[in-house]
Amino acid sequence: MRAGRLDRRITIQRFTTTYSPSGEPIKTWTDLVSRRWAEVRPLRGDERFDTPQLVAKQQVEFRIRWGRAVADVNPRDRIVYPAVQPGSPAEEIDEARLYDILAVHEIGRRDGLRIIAARRVDGVPAT
Repeated sequence: MRAGRLDRRITIQRFTTTYSPSGEPIKTWTDLVSRRWAEVRPLRGDERFDTPQLVAKQQVEFRIRWGRAVADVNPRDRIVYPAVQPGSPAEEIDEARLYDILAVHEIGRRDGLRIIAARRVDGVPAT
């Protein structure tokens, strides 16, 4: 994996449940890795009518170096691209930056990960 191609920053988030002091479950997205270097390759776009509206999807391939922190990335996680600065409020992450992970493939023997992700261009998370 060539370092020169890793020229973008992404954040990988995982959906977690924590509990308030009163015991009430709080469901939120937490950063698995923040501002990780990645290569971004557009794959394809798609536009179709789906239940009385036009839906557009954009599929992207992210390539990152393998590491223990990302070894278990899976389709239940999501990617924020471009990544926001650490400590930024959650409101700064708009829907246009969220990519749902579709598949994760290991490159070589722990050299890197190839992550296929999609987002709905109209701002609604992909299904």
